Amino acid sequence: MRIVFLGTPAFAVPTLEALHHTGHEILAVFAQPDRPAGRGRSIAFSPVKQKAVELDLPVCQPATLKDTATVEHLSNLEPEVLVVVAYGLKLPNDILNIPKYGAVNLHPSLLPKYRGAAPINHTLLNGEQTTGVTSILMNNRMDAGDIILQEEAPITDQENAGELEARLAKLGADLIVRSLEAMKGGRSAFAKQDESLVTFAPKLSPKDGHIDWKRKSLEIQNQVRGLTPKPGAYAIFKEKRLEVLETAPNIEYRISNTELRPGQVAATDKNVGLVIKTGNGALSLVKVKPQGKNVMSGDEFIRGYKPAAGDRLT
Repeated sequence: MRIVFLGTPAFAVPTLEALHHTGHEILAVFAQPDRPAGRGRSIAFSPVKQKAVELDLPVCQPATLKDTATVEHLSNLEPEVLVVVAYGLKLPNDILNIPKYGAVNLHPSLLPKYRGAAPINHTLLNGEQTTGVTSILMNNRMDAGDIILQEEAPITDQENAGELEARLAKLGADLIVRSLEAMKGGRSAFAKQDESLVTFAPKLSPKDGHIDWKRKSLEIQNQVRGLTPKPGAYAIFKEKRLEVLETAPNIEYRISNTELRPGQVAATDKNVGLVIKTGNGALSLVKVKPQGKNVMSGDEFIRGYKPAAGDRLT
């Protein structure tokens, strides 16, 4: 099929690669404009643009899709379908109406659950054990189009958002390739979303990462999993930010000091690790990143920063 691909982050790259390798004619790749990145704030290509350049595909980076010139350019390309994966800009009706078969979008959840910008994060925050990918025929409402195909995927107990995203990106690439074949057969087989089952997954901000140690251990563990690597779960230790990248429920350790309050260090030795009191028990900090430092294990943090029993994370 004649395709215009629209995507920006790493999640979209496997789909672009799959479409290229299966022989579809990719007329152009649309990605958001280059932006400063890294400590030096130098201008960097997005992952999709980088892959498009490697594949020798033409790249377009309009700041908006609402201007007449962009709409005319897309129309002149005469695509049969638009493939949209985490592009980041809303497609107006003038563009959605251009392709013969419409626009297909890949969404990393089992719609109608978790519509919105952060479905993977919210899936883990809520402790879900199953997720998946969905392809929809786009309309002018967010993630509300008819379902073309869906595929479920189990979630492992320790999987974080970055790891789950990478796995769903590969699963979604295959789903989109199959969805294009389904689109050729017409829309009669597509399924309407059940609006009574809709839930939302709004964008998260850095403040959502601040850990409240009064919560239950499992809730904190899900927060860490759901916000790693971005926007990051963290606590404050001795007036500096301590990013928490991985935790484990401390089943064996028994807190003998009943005066400890949530957030206080309960133990610091090589046998039990860095154990923090929670609202209903304790958690071991398996992997952390102190402010301005590299990622380290809980044991390395103990040796380097020497936290003592009773010290508090806030």
